[in-house]
Parts: sequence; C-alpha cells; structure tokens
Amino acid sequence: MKRVITSEHLHIVRHHASKLWGRVGLYALGITCGLIVVLQMLVPWSNLPLYATIDGVSVGGKSAAEVTKMLDDRYAKLPISLYFGSSPKAYRQPLSSDIGLTVNSKPQVDAKVYPIWLRLVPISYLWAHLVVPSVAPQYQRDSAKVAAYVEKQLGESCNVVPQNASLKYKDKKLQVVPAIDGGTCKLADVEKQLGGVSPRMNKHEVRVAMDERPAALHDGDAQKTADELLDRTKSITVQAGSSTMTIPQDTFLSWLDFDAQDSGIQATVNAERSSDYFAKELAPKVSIKPGTSKITTLDFTEISRVDGSSGQALDNQATIEKMNEWVNGVRERIIAQVKSVAPTPVYTRTYTPTDEGMSALIAQFAQAHSGSFGVSFAELDGQRRHASYQGTKSFRTASTYKLFVAYGALKRVEAGQWQWTDQIDGGRNLTKCLDDMIVKSDNACGEAMLAKIGYTTMTNELRAIGLTGSSFVKDIPITTASDLTTFVGALHSGQLLNPSSTNTLISAMKRNVYRQGIPKGANGQTADKVGFLDAFLHDAAIVYGPNGTYALTIMTEGSSWATIAELTKQIEALRVQ
Repeated sequence: MKRVITSEHLHIVRHHASKLWGRVGLYALGITCGLIVVLQMLVPWSNLPLYATIDGVSVGGKSAAEVTKMLDDRYAKLPISLYFGSSPKAYRQPLSSDIGLTVNSKPQVDAKVYPIWLRLVPISYLWAHLVVPSVAPQYQRDSAKVAAYVEKQLGESCNVVPQNASLKYKDKKLQVVPAIDGGTCKLADVEKQLGGVSPRMNKHEVRVAMDERPAALHDGDAQKTADELLDRTKSITVQAGSSTMTIPQDTFLSWLDFDAQDSGIQATVNAERSSDYFAKELAPKVSIKPGTSKITTLDFTEISRVDGSSGQALDNQATIEKMNEWVNGVRERIIAQVKSVAPTPVYTRTYTPTDEGMSALIAQFAQAHSGSFGVSFAELDGQRRHASYQGTKSFRTASTYKLFVAYGALKRVEAGQWQWTDQIDGGRNLTKCLDDMIVKSDNACGEAMLAKIGYTTMTNELRAIGLTGSSFVKDIPITTASDLTTFVGALHSGQLLNPSSTNTLISAMKRNVYRQGIPKGANGQTADKVGFLDAFLHDAAIVYGPNGTYALTIMTEGSSWATIAELTKQIEALRVQ
C-alpha cells in the first residue's frame, strides 16, 4: 500500500529542517567567534591594537617597547617653540634636552596596550583603539638647566630685538617676510614657562607675555617696496658691449638678497646665483680673447720677449655693483663692466747643462705641473752637478722611511746586536722581513723594526749622518728630498755601511716592484724606494746610467707617477747635452 505525503507532512519536515539549520548557524557563529577570540588572545600581550595612535602618531600593531623607544626618540628631538608676545614667529626652538626636560612616553604606551578583557570581545582588535584611554607622558625637569639656557639665550635681561619686515623671492613670487615686534619681558616668566612646559607631539609651544616694541618696518612697508621693485623690474636691460641684453624679471628677482634696515629695504644681487647667467649670457658679449706673449728663457733668465695684445673679460663684481645701484633707484642704466686680461705667456725654455740650468729645469717643471714638489738631484761621479727645488720642504715620508729603518737594522747586524735569524713579524726572520720591506714595501715589517729600534733613537741616528730634516718623533714621520738624496748618495759611496750591508740594501732596492716613477723615466738600471700614501707619491733612487751615476729624489703631493717619470726623463736629457 502506497504512503501518501500530504502538505501537512511537508510543513512538518520544513519546520524541523529550519530548526536544524538555525542550530547549525548558531554553532557556526559560536565557533567563528571563538576562533576570533583565540586569535585575539594570541596577539602578543604587549602589543597595541590595530589603528591605535598616540598624539597623532600611528602606532597600531606595534609592541609597547618598540613604540616607547620610538616616541621617546621623537620627544627628545622635538623642538619646543618659544614665542614672545603676539609674535607669529618662534624666537627660539630648544630641544627638550636643552632645557633639562626628559619626556617618558611609557605611561602613554602602557595605557594603549590591547587589554585582556577586550580580547574576549570578538573583532575588538579592529576597534579597540577607539575605547582604550589616552594619557599624558611622564615629565622630569631640571630647573638649573632651564636657568642656564635662559641666561645663555637672553643674558641678564629679557630684551627681544624687533625684526623688520623684509622680502624674499620664492616660488616665482616676491613675498613679504612679516615683521616681528620685539619688546621686554621678565626672565622669571621665561624660566617659569619653559620649566613647566609639557610638550606633546601635537602641541609643543610656549608663549611668554612681554611689553612689545614694534619693528621700524612693518608688512605694509615691505609690500610697498615689493610693488616698487615689481614695477621697476618689468623691463631690465643691460648694455653689454655693442649688445643690449634683456634679463627676464623672474630671473633677476631670483638673484636678489634683501637687507631690512630701519631706513628701508635694500636689494642686492647675489654673486653666486647670478654667476651662471653672467657666464653664459653677458660674458660672451664683452669678452675679447687676449693675444700671446712669446717669451724665451735661458735657465732662470728671460732673454727675449714679444708681447701680445691684452684681452677683455666681464668684471662680475663691478657689474653687480652697477645692478645694485640700479635696482635701488640710484642709477638709471646698467652697463656691463669689463676688466683687462693680460696676454697669455708662451715660453720657449732652454737650459744649460750646469747646476743653475738643472735647478731651473726642475723648478720650472714643478711650477708648470699640478701638485706640490720637493726635488733633489746629485751626480755621484763625472761633473758632480747638483740641483734642487724645495729640497728642504718637509713631506710625510710614506714608505720612504723604510730606507732609514733598513739602515738602522743593518747597523745593528754589523754591531752584532741583531741576528739575521731574529724573528720580526708573523714568523718572518730579519732576512725575510728586511727584503720584503724594501722589495715589496711591506708595512708590518717596517713598523715592527722601527718600533724595535725606537722612534727617538732612529731620529738621532739620522741626524748623526746629517739628515737634519728627518724625524720620527713628531705626530707623523717626515723627511725631505735633500735628506733622501744625501742618504742614497752616501749609501752608494759606502759611507753608511760596510760593503756587505751596502750590497744587501742596494740589491733589494734594485728589485723594488714599484717601477712607475723614476725607473720608468731613467735611462739605466735603478735602485730605488717609493712611498705612496693618500695624495703623497715619492721616489728616492740611485740611477746607474750610461752617462754616469746619479742620485735623484722626487717627493710630491697631488701629482702622479707619470709626472715623476717625465721629470726624470727631462733631467736625463739635459745631463747629456
């Protein structure tokens, strides 16, 4: 028998289904809320709620420690604006530390921490920032420091000097800089206000009452001057030679500086801001290229001269003075001013192969090249010529000092005080260290041996052999070109060490790996020691050439190895004339 489903049956089914789904919905909502609460409980206990702010600073989701440090740092750097009377401009803006104020933001931050009870309310993480309280930071004050600051800034009397209204050109507009009235106040009031200030991020100013003294020039005076300037500078022409130049108004106004004295506002053209326009637009209109003067010299003596014609160039400062007179209404026209330019000297230099000729070559070479030079030359056989340029000028030794250290070490070996097997640095004995110091310019060995000898002892030993310009007892080690040339010359002639020691040092100098200076310019085998440090490049050498042996030292600051090589080459060429 079939079972008939009536409408009443369907109604009952729908009713039970509706109740079932309602229960499911409630269970789902409860589970969801429970999960949200669990997630909110998992937020670190010291964190602030999402979207939280303190004094307008966004701190949401950050830890209390992080926010405290951030706010404390900001409070420490927060300028506290000190105003007098009704002035719209702060007279001073001390930092909290300047007035002995320490701001501790921990109370503010602790009050904003996401509380436990709110975590039990679903989705409160999104709106908790609306209900957590806001409190003030904690202040610690040092009245003595406030008093010291006030005394330093205001002296023994509270006398605020009024500031006249002035002008400035900004955003392509000539704008009035408002006047600030001055006056007198009570120092005690300033100390009280600064001593009691409680700055917040969104409010950090102090205003002290005073008996006001008005400025001599007010905003209306400045505006009147501005109107006159705008009218006067509508058309700006400059007579530059045979040309008449028109300077755009906004360009000219951008050059102006303003000085607001009680008698009125003076406008002056700023040399730096106007320089590009002068160079590109005015200078070409008045410039006349100078001619050349042909000068022939022999050694240090001028033997003939043919003078060229003088030229002409724009005189910037004199032109600016004329512009200043015009813009302030003293002059009706602006005429570009010029100055004479001497003809360019072109030298034909010749030198005699004498001491004077060699010295002239070296001096004139140094003067024609960038950098500072000290040069000393001495032939060790043949004609025995000598020459120098700033030979006694002191230079930082750089690594040339290692020649002196090698001498000190070899002397001690000869005296039996040091042994070749003595350990010097990093497992290297004296034999290895001395060779590395000269051949590779090893620093560690040089420093270790110098320290072992002693700075004062080394200086005294150098002075004993006539090197009076060398020292290790000052802030930095120094020497001169003359001292180094004397040293390598005496080394070559056997005056410093016995033959074995002399050969040891000269052999190492011949194997020096840095060969871009004197060796590159010399015509012959070279035994040398270089020094390079920062802008210093030095080379001290014995050159064994086909035309005899000579000592040469070239010390430089701000030069190059190529320049040192070129000077060596020119000295070589003059020697064989």
